[in-house]
Amino acid sequence: MEKFEYKGKRYIKIKQDWYSEIGEKQPLKLAVELDSEFSKSLLEKEESIKNLLDQSAYFINTGIMQKAFDFAQEALRMAILQKDINALPNVIVRNVDIFRELKRYQEGVNLILEMRSKYTELLINPYVETALAALYCDLKQGESALESAELATEYFKNAKKKLSDECLIVWNRIKSDYAPLYQQYRLSKTKSASE
Repeated sequence: MEKFEYKGKRYIKIKQDWYSEIGEKQPLKLAVELDSEFSKSLLEKEESIKNLLDQSAYFINTGIMQKAFDFAQEALRMAILQKDINALPNVIVRNVDIFRELKRYQEGVNLILEMRSKYTELLINPYVETALAALYCDLKQGESALESAELATEYFKNAKKKLSDECLIVWNRIKSDYAPLYQQYRLSKTKSASE
C-alpha cells in the first residue's frame, strides 16, 4: 500500500488500483495519471539520494570531510525514510568510507550492524560485507576481518559478480597484516578441497 498526494488530494495505491482517502476506487484515466506522477516522484527521490552521494564524493575528493559526512548522513536519513533498499548499500558504504577517513571505525561497524538488524536484505550484500571487513582490519580484529572477507567473497560469487577492488584490497591487508591467520585459513581451504 502506497500513499500519494496529488493536486491537493490524497490517494492510496493498493496493488494496481488507486483509491481516494475514503476508499473509492478511482477511474482508469485518473489512475493512469496517478501512476505516472507517482513514478516521477519515486525517480526524483532516488535522484535526490544520488545527488547527495555525489556531493559527498565531491567533498571527500576535496578533503572537506565534515561536509562529506553531512551529505552522506542526509543520504542515509533519506534512504531510511523512503525505505529505499536499493540505495541503502551504496549509502552505507559511503558513510563507512567517511567513518574510516575520520578514524571512527567502531561507529562504522555499529552503523552496519544497526542497518542489518532493520533490513535483513543487507545481510548478504557483498559491498556492505566488504566494508565491514575493512573496518575490522582497521580495528585490528583479524579473525573478524577474515570471516567478513570470506562472506563477502561468497556473496559476490552467489551474485555472479567478480570481487570488487575493495574486497581484493581487504584480502591483501589480511594477507599482509595477519599472515599466520591467513596461512592457516588457506591451509584449511586446501584440506577441505582435497577431502
